[in-house]
Amino acid sequence: MPQPARSIAERTYRFASGVTLRLRSRREDVLAHFEGEYGSAAVEHSGAADIDVYAGNDAIAALGERLLDHAYEGRHKTVRWRVAVADLQQETIRVAFEGSGALVVSFLQTFYIEPLLRVKMAGRDHALVHAATLNKGDRAVLFPAGSAVGKSTMMLQHAAEGYQVQGDNYVIVTPDGRTLAFPRRLRIYSDLPKINPAVYRLLPGRERVRLRLAGLIRTLSAGYANMPRRLTVDELIGDSRICPEAHLDAVYLLFAHTGPELTGPMPRSADQAIDRIQTINEAEGARLVEALSALPGDGHEGFMEQVRSRERDVLARALNGVPAFELLVPRVRNPALLVAKIRRVTGLAAGA
Repeated sequence: MPQPARSIAERTYRFASGVTLRLRSRREDVLAHFEGEYGSAAVEHSGAADIDVYAGNDAIAALGERLLDHAYEGRHKTVRWRVAVADLQQETIRVAFEGSGALVVSFLQTFYIEPLLRVKMAGRDHALVHAATLNKGDRAVLFPAGSAVGKSTMMLQHAAEGYQVQGDNYVIVTPDGRTLAFPRRLRIYSDLPKINPAVYRLLPGRERVRLRLAGLIRTLSAGYANMPRRLTVDELIGDSRICPEAHLDAVYLLFAHTGPELTGPMPRSADQAIDRIQTINEAEGARLVEALSALPGDGHEGFMEQVRSRERDVLARALNGVPAFELLVPRVRNPALLVAKIRRVTGLAAGA
């Protein structure tokens, strides 16, 4: 006998910028993923949301022919999905998403929802920036960087020593120079015992077991199956280390390089810092731009340029008078020692 269809469940999240995201789905894995990511921002909200996402096997067809006609098909290794975006310039942007594969829900978040949050936040005079943010007292130091430069390791080390943080991946920046925490779990991989043994020892026993199991699976799959554990700072460290709001004190642009040593800090202008921040943001949003190419006409191109301009204006005001520097970061076997040095040269380590 066929099982009755699960009813559609709905969750709404409001971020510190005031932007709201409504998620609808019949799938428990989708709902659980986003509750884990954004649960601290959950609200009761009956009005129109800024972004309305329907995720499920029938999402695109269920939301009507107009979306079906403009669906974009994506693929990455074993993951396949279809996504349709509508009403980009309206009060509520609508997204329909279908897909399969172990990482498909993360792709919905990373490739589409968070770039669209960036779009809506720019319209609210805020900038969603891809960066780690570490705090000391009421000051925030911003570390814009792409992947695999050490942002997560640095944030974990900072939090483990008793300091506050605002995230390892995103932070909200206001035009008056404040940084606001953005709720998102850290991705913790099976090599944590090697790269940050102090943090690994702080993990609950069940999480250490899960990481060892993930490491075994990674080894048996020759590195192909490298699935992260997703944990909040509270789950990792125990006590609350999240700083809701701080004053932007400095920006350190992190670049990976092939040299053997950490190089810098080298002073950079506000314009250079903004260029780098926006380059990173746009790399994160490349999949969204591809999906928008399925829309009729080319109006989305001009709209995205307007978003870039608004975001740049926010960042220019936020970084006015804020010192900016560049650090060239080598790839090393033990990043824990490297990020400890970064924290010292940026004045964030104990005694600095």
